[in-house]
Amino acid sequence: MTWDVRVHSACAALALAGSFTVANAQEEGTALPPVTVTATDQENPGKKAASKKAKASQSGSSSSSQAPATQPTDSQSATSAVASGNAVSNAAVDALALRSEAPNATVVIEGAQLQQYNNLSIGDAVRRLPGVTFPGVNRSRDIKLRGIGKEYTQVLLDGRPLLDGDSSRNMEVDRIPATFIERIEITRSPLASMRSEGAAGTVNIITRRDFGPSGGQITIGSGYVEGNGTPGEFSAWNGGQVGALRYFIGGGYQRRLVQESSNEFVFGANGTTPRGGSLVDQHRKFDEYTFLSRFELAIDPANTIIFSPTYLRTNEFRDQHTLRLNNDQASANRDTHEVRHRIRETYGSYLEWQHAFSGLSSSSVFFDYQRGREDTTRESTQTSLPGGSPVVQAPRFVPIELERIASGGSVTTRVRGHELEAGIGWAQTQRAENEVRGLTNVPLPERNYEISEAIYHAYVSDAFSVFGHDKLTLGLRFEYSIVETIDFAKNSFDNDAADLNPSIQYKLAATPNLDFRVGVARTLRRPDLRDLTPTVVTGSGTIADPDQQGNPDISPEKIWGLDVGTDFFLFQRSGLLSANFFARSFEDKIERTLAQDGSRWISTPRNAGDGELYGVELEGRLPMHMIGLPDLTLWANGTAMKSELTDQQTGQTRRFAEQPDLITNVGADYYVRAWATTFGLGYNRTYAYDQNIEQVNGTSQHTSFSNLDRLDASARISLDENVVLTLSASNLLRADDDRTITTRNSAGAITARTHSIEPSPSVYYARLSYGW
Repeated sequence: MTWDVRVHSACAALALAGSFTVANAQEEGTALPPVTVTATDQENPGKKAASKKAKASQSGSSSSSQAPATQPTDSQSATSAVASGNAVSNAAVDALALRSEAPNATVVIEGAQLQQYNNLSIGDAVRRLPGVTFPGVNRSRDIKLRGIGKEYTQVLLDGRPLLDGDSSRNMEVDRIPATFIERIEITRSPLASMRSEGAAGTVNIITRRDFGPSGGQITIGSGYVEGNGTPGEFSAWNGGQVGALRYFIGGGYQRRLVQESSNEFVFGANGTTPRGGSLVDQHRKFDEYTFLSRFELAIDPANTIIFSPTYLRTNEFRDQHTLRLNNDQASANRDTHEVRHRIRETYGSYLEWQHAFSGLSSSSVFFDYQRGREDTTRESTQTSLPGGSPVVQAPRFVPIELERIASGGSVTTRVRGHELEAGIGWAQTQRAENEVRGLTNVPLPERNYEISEAIYHAYVSDAFSVFGHDKLTLGLRFEYSIVETIDFAKNSFDNDAADLNPSIQYKLAATPNLDFRVGVARTLRRPDLRDLTPTVVTGSGTIADPDQQGNPDISPEKIWGLDVGTDFFLFQRSGLLSANFFARSFEDKIERTLAQDGSRWISTPRNAGDGELYGVELEGRLPMHMIGLPDLTLWANGTAMKSELTDQQTGQTRRFAEQPDLITNVGADYYVRAWATTFGLGYNRTYAYDQNIEQVNGTSQHTSFSNLDRLDASARISLDENVVLTLSASNLLRADDDRTITTRNSAGAITARTHSIEPSPSVYYARLSYGW
């Protein structure tokens, strides 16, 4: 409770301090102090060190699925690069400029902010943004915006989906090394030029591209994960311009270590009688290889060719021991040792032709090809305790083949104050999964299938000013999808859907530092690819562990969204106070429903009802000019949300599964000029909550989730003009993911209780970068 009060008080104080300072400055007629000062090289030894950033637009222009936020001008970029040497503060200023110029509600985090805490995973870097959470304390690979399932968050790399073995269509963001990221944009409300998925929001990861005369960077890093070993990295990139060719080439290797050990204790009648459980010791090692590049050739002033080949490979090794406890929970009767090897590999090429007809009209055509695979091998032994001999279990091999081909184009023009844009495109994704088991590779029918999905789209938009200091963007996007599923018996199932998704984005610059925004858009959530195959995966056939069956006839969910917000920029736009209200209405929500087939229970996904989500996001970033500390910046954000779903089978009205009520972040950045060092501190909390889900047989499951607290600290030190050393200590609070599931019968009596605990380790890391 003490922490809750402190966090709320910090957020309130931050907002009040900013309002009070600005009010005083306006009332007294005094000018707000400047954001930066021009320093000599001697005062600013780290002004260039490993922080060069080019403000080129992302891969894929408006023809791409995701349009980028408007870039800052060259003068803005130059100011940031030459200012006080505080790279973190300068990156925040650039991010606020991008946010202000975007036609729709967008949150941006820039490169130096991303690198501030030495996060190897992008997920850990973005957890400091509003509304970002994850499925578990050690699982930063699956981003959940606004607290709801990862399937409602769209993740793009340079404006386009990246092939991934995750059947939910959500890219696991831990595959992208944070050192290669220029910035990340979270779009709250989409434009018509963007893909229709991402009801909770779209995370667009924009890779580095440095197009100066020439420049580059070499980075090495190493650290220690408590109880798990030594992670590390090496990367290098070079960018520049030779004649009409601008280029960026980068590559690297990193080793990440993840620990997902947990203990589970099961209790029987009344929730107090011990009934065994399990102790899981699990360690994961990820060896990741990355190659990213981008080439832009200006054939003449009107024509530019863009070519961007990429390659990503992850070798994952997981070692897990599971001890099955006796009923007394004091000893174990079996040890299961499983070793899993997984290879995830993706390569592709993106090609685009941009043509300028005149100063008012332009067009682009693109072609995107990606191919990938995910091969997983599981080998295990079981040993009876005490004194038994290991018994080799049937091995499992799961190869998944992936392919994506996309093409399209767009035309933009200006006519009498109107910015008109139209585009068409097509994308086809294929997925084949062929699991085999045993020494003789016996196929597993329920995990042998092929899915082909083709999505055609067309859109139009018109952006114009109504009053002079505003911008209204009207858009309409049409998507037509055709899905074909082929099961193990070669039975074919087809399903098609046509959706018309309008969008309205309005931005009003009420004053030079005050923006109001309203966004209305219709989005989709397409089914999990595995849910489209009708084969049955056998469980125990009980309510608690039913058989799982797919459904090729389910349709995409339709979600209407509303975002209403305001941004108030402070101190020559280096500070911010912001509030955003959001609401989502879900139609044809995909939910798993239970039904009996003879004596067995089967869970099947269906379009089974409607739901609502609404909440508010608050942000503040304040340089402490008012107390004479312009190099100290306090920042905070919080997201409060509430959801409501009516279960069509039980009639129960409840929250969405695993959706917290509140997420907050507070932190501080302090730049010490004499040391050319930025000290950072960030505290993240996902607040405890409870959920109660009724079952069709009258029983219910009540789950209590604990608070998840995370404290990170960092020091970014400019050793000289070209060298930066960053030291960090992450997850210093070592939060435990503590969950209790209580099962009650139809009379309300407790029949079982399960208590699980998953600890999280601290991580200490050092990264050295040399830039030129």
